[in-house]
Amino acid sequence: MSVPAPSAARLAQLAQLQCKVFGTIYNPTAARTGNKILRQRLLGPSMVQYNPKTLAHFRDLKALYPELNLIDVEEKKRLDEIAQRKRRGKGAPKKGQGKRASNKKK
Repeated sequence: MSVPAPSAARLAQLAQLQCKVFGTIYNPTAARTGNKILRQRLLGPSMVQYNPKTLAHFRDLKALYPELNLIDVEEKKRLDEIAQRKRRGKGAPKKGQGKRASNKKK
């Protein structure tokens, strides 16, 4: 008493019913549908939350309260270092005076 093998049409019906029950896509030809991409979680909300929002920058506070004459210590230190480099001849060249400009003139 052997059980006969199910026909191809019956297997296709079974696959279609299975897809309906489990909420998947019935794709008997295995065509590319892009469904894999559509099922993925959206990146937008997680990307927005990746970088926390900054509360306030020093320049914003300085702009709000100009009468306080606030001094940004970090910026002053950076400008002083740039001035020292320029005095030693290590500063950035003026615009249009770099290495490439000197090669073009020859």
